[in-house]
Amino acid sequence: MYRSGTRRATVLTVIALAAAGLAACGSGSKEQAQSGPVSLTWWGWNAFNNVQAIKDFEAANPQIKVTYKQYAYNDYVTALRPGLSSDKGPDVFQVQPGDLTTNFGPLAVPVEDRAAKDLGKDWAGKFNPEGLSQLQLDKKQVALPAYMSAAGLIYYNKKILDQYGLGVPTDFEQWKKVCATLKTHNLKCLAHGAKDAWVNTDVYLSLINSIAPGRVYDAIQGKASWTDQEFVQAMSAWKDLFTSGIIPAGATAATEYPDAQTTFLSDQAAFIALGTWNTPATMTKTGQTDAQKTVTKKIDGLFLSAPFPAPVTGGEPTKPFGGPDNGFAVSAKSSKQDAAFKFLEFLTAGDGQKIQAAGGNIPAITSVKVATTDVINPTQVADIERQQHSLTDLIGARQIPYSDLTTALGDALSAVAAGTTSPEDALKKVESASKSVSR
Repeated sequence: MYRSGTRRATVLTVIALAAAGLAACGSGSKEQAQSGPVSLTWWGWNAFNNVQAIKDFEAANPQIKVTYKQYAYNDYVTALRPGLSSDKGPDVFQVQPGDLTTNFGPLAVPVEDRAAKDLGKDWAGKFNPEGLSQLQLDKKQVALPAYMSAAGLIYYNKKILDQYGLGVPTDFEQWKKVCATLKTHNLKCLAHGAKDAWVNTDVYLSLINSIAPGRVYDAIQGKASWTDQEFVQAMSAWKDLFTSGIIPAGATAATEYPDAQTTFLSDQAAFIALGTWNTPATMTKTGQTDAQKTVTKKIDGLFLSAPFPAPVTGGEPTKPFGGPDNGFAVSAKSSKQDAAFKFLEFLTAGDGQKIQAAGGNIPAITSVKVATTDVINPTQVADIERQQHSLTDLIGARQIPYSDLTTALGDALSAVAAGTTSPEDALKKVESASKSVSR
């Protein structure tokens, strides 16, 4: 899901902590003899429906008690580093692809041996392959995915478009015409929180993956230059979103959550650029009930999704990009690893996947289909099913695994959106940061 764009701990610092932690625990499983119920601590920043997960797990495993500790994302990253290097941290903790896995994967217990024992030798075949590959570090599976998600989408309010006889745009030329009509009715076009680097990066990846499909992943690995023509073209398209009015004035001071999402859900804007994680709040009764708590106006739109429009007239919109939205790992410092693995497997390969599916999230276990019985409108069923199918043909990942490069791209996008630098100069700084990355 979404996250704040903040500088991460360096890999070297965390690896040093990992070395100390792993040296202390040795090569065997750390498991204290328990005379009574085992108490597990579970840390995260947005573990989906954690109350239900704990309730169902404890009902099936009465000798294990789980306590969930919720953090704001930035606070979580700060707390996790010392927590995982001591015996006062979590037994099970949340991660996501990219630099969070890179930084904290060394402090987790690889799951392969335990998964093969508990889930069978073919355990990996049960999961979406991208769900596993993006949570690996040095060819070791350091975490298992909670559910899958992809960006490269816009969500739109069909009620608004129908009211003014408008269609869903497939390229910028069409989109600008739609936006012009909406403006005459005092409506915003694309609600966007450009204060948040993560959503700016999602949009840029949508643009570059339309212009030059997959090329950005070469640049991330240092095999292509960020100053190449296609990257400049995508950055110019990013600028055009603001100068053309597709993204309204004031967006650079707004956050995606709650500002842009509230604007969208309260019928003030027709579009928002989010990924499949936005489906529960927009297409399910349960999710919309939760979303209503943050929106004053009654949510009564009809929400659907479509590919992010192509910046080039007549161009092909991006394919979805993403992978595991987040996942969970067992701490190498945990003294209760047997119980911790049992809980991990419940969340990622057991009934926890049914909880994800029931809530409108796309399960990481491919045999579990996302539920559509809770949709608000029958037309949303096909949309949700299309989303799940699209997760089998991703163009690439959503997260960048190098924190300095992530920060540099976020800074570049912010500067271009604010009009303080040109696309060319912004990308020169990104390329400079890319050259300094140790891959």
